[in-house]
Amino acid sequence: MWGLIVIQWLHVFLGILWFGSTLYLDFVVIPAVMTLPLEQQRTVSKPLTQFSERVMIPTGILVILLGLLRGIVFGPVQSLDFLFGTAYGITFLIAGLSALATFAWSQLVLTRAAKRLDTFPLAEVMLTDGKVALAFASQVQRVKRFALLELLGFFVIFTCMILMRFGL
Repeated sequence: MWGLIVIQWLHVFLGILWFGSTLYLDFVVIPAVMTLPLEQQRTVSKPLTQFSERVMIPTGILVILLGLLRGIVFGPVQSLDFLFGTAYGITFLIAGLSALATFAWSQLVLTRAAKRLDTFPLAEVMLTDGKVALAFASQVQRVKRFALLELLGFFVIFTCMILMRFGL
């Protein structure tokens, strides 16, 4: 019983940290950093990225592992028949696959696209009239689209968590 309580508490707490940090970065930190001059953006973004990775990678992994423990070891998903034959099992499967996909998307696609912004030489990014070069602006838009797709993954996961709470 206590093991289940601890696992559930950690799973929910770390899920809030993972999803909440992503929301905060996407809607507060990154827009604020984007208002700074480009040189300062890079000065801020490098340590921000390093600290974020140190927290977000282990947090995402632990959320997924604890969710598996919660559902399989301490929960009702004890067989493939239950997994594929009940509403709860199917929702559990969708949640797990969505969490894995969201984590992979974040690490393999979004993070790489964001780091690519730092590879543009400053002299090539800023045009003489003070405007941003088209290739850089295009990459910024690409990162924003990738971040929205990541949020879509979190929306699916969050919806599944609510459904499973009610036994669906």
